Amino acid sequence: MTSLKDETRAVYDGLHREQLDDDAIFERFVSLTSPSYFGVEENHFRDKTVLDAGCGTNANAAYALLQAGAEHVCALDVGERWMTTAREVLADFEGRFTLVAGDVEALPFEADRFDFVHCSGVLHHVETPEQGFRELARVTRPGGRLYVGITGVGGGIVYAWVNLLRMRYREDASFRRIVDGLSVEQLQWWVEWLLAERRAHEATSPEEEAFFRSLFDRDLVLTIKDRLQAPTCHEFAFTEDQVRGWYGVLGFEAVERLTRYPRGIGNVRRFLAPLYYRYESPLARLLFGDGFIQLIGTKSVPPPA
Repeated sequence: MTSLKDETRAVYDGLHREQLDDDAIFERFVSLTSPSYFGVEENHFRDKTVLDAGCGTNANAAYALLQAGAEHVCALDVGERWMTTAREVLADFEGRFTLVAGDVEALPFEADRFDFVHCSGVLHHVETPEQGFRELARVTRPGGRLYVGITGVGGGIVYAWVNLLRMRYREDASFRRIVDGLSVEQLQWWVEWLLAERRAHEATSPEEEAFFRSLFDRDLVLTIKDRLQAPTCHEFAFTEDQVRGWYGVLGFEAVERLTRYPRGIGNVRRFLAPLYYRYESPLARLLFGDGFIQLIGTKSVPPPA
């Protein structure tokens, strides 16, 4: 029987390979991981050993961490099929990375191993997220930092609808075929059909039509598939307070929520960028609830014996 982890890994393997076909998408993902975003000095990762837990086939965060100067990055994910592609992505950093087949809920490392642990978009896809977090905390050395990104709801309208569509994807074979077969070419055909129909009934301008076309691209198609295809046990039901509690129980200090104004998005999501950045605003709370919860904390150093 295929496990949830294997099913999730298979979905993301396909999505990540498509992302690698578009340099702009890969570069956008790489830009999301930087010393400035984590609130550390530009040379912070120099001489550091880093774990990227759930690195994905495209290994974009591992690439960014190596680019930022990490001495060694251990990139971990389920199975081994992803490794050939990830090794090609990281080829410029030969000798400074290791690829490991492993499970975030049972990491194959000794305690206190890593100076920095990065885990983004993974825990909401595992059966026991708290156990995954405990494992990430266990392998973080005292004084080291642990970054976790996890999707939360907290009452947001958008993810309430996403969860309904995810349920329909699982239960409705015809809807599932539409989502699985969605491509940028199909999306662009629909856009041109809409424009032609509108043009037949009212005047339009080239500028208006060009703007409408710009709202739909391959990145949007892959985002839709990401939200609907990948299985999860938890329906994105986490809250910021809940995840902060995980840090607190395990003695992490200086826990902060990170936020950024995302750049480089070419489709309709670029107009939502202010809400991703100002996640605490009333409109962002209405639409996204707790949103994509990104927290970083420092593992406390035990007092001398």
